[in-house]
Amino acid sequence: MNKIDQLIQQYCPEGVQFKTLGEVIEIYTGTQFNKSDMQETGEYPCINGGIEASGYSDKWNEPEKTITISQGGASAGYVNWILTKFWAGAHCYVIRPITEELDNRYLYFFLKSKEQKIMESKHGAGIPGLNRDKIKALQIPLPPIAVQCEIVSTLDKFTELEAELEAELEARKKQYEHYRCKLLSFNELCVCGGGGGGLLNGSQSKR
Repeated sequence: MNKIDQLIQQYCPEGVQFKTLGEVIEIYTGTQFNKSDMQETGEYPCINGGIEASGYSDKWNEPEKTITISQGGASAGYVNWILTKFWAGAHCYVIRPITEELDNRYLYFFLKSKEQKIMESKHGAGIPGLNRDKIKALQIPLPPIAVQCEIVSTLDKFTELEAELEAELEARKKQYEHYRCKLLSFNELCVCGGGGGGLLNGSQSKR
């Protein structure tokens, strides 16, 4: 039995309660920030309907460690965790708990696990949108805070490991591309190797 199972047995032996998100969160859109007022660089990212920041600003209207969900466009439904202070635009939802029964980071992991379902809830042709009622209707399991914190700790460790693996894979990919180009650039190798150091020296010249 793992620690999470032990905590569930200890704190809620009769099972975990479920509530709709609408009972335990507040959800609202940010404030319109004109693209012409954004900067290519700045202290605070401007988060709107996309996956990446729309631009940057010297102003912010939301604190760090905040959950956002893209409200409109092709990426509607994308769940994000913003580590820094930022400007929440009019095309993203800001979501936060309204009860001490719900940990903010636990809420993020729950929403991220439902991201595909949320994305499939968007509607409209052209530029699709996401109705906040679709999010509020989701059922979330609410184990005691001690259990939520243990779940968050476990998932954060996996998130950190995933980031390390991605960094390692990216480094390996660059290494592979470097050697692929080097090994397949026969002419360059022959020139660099002079008369006797090239990859094609000997075997190639005898053909």
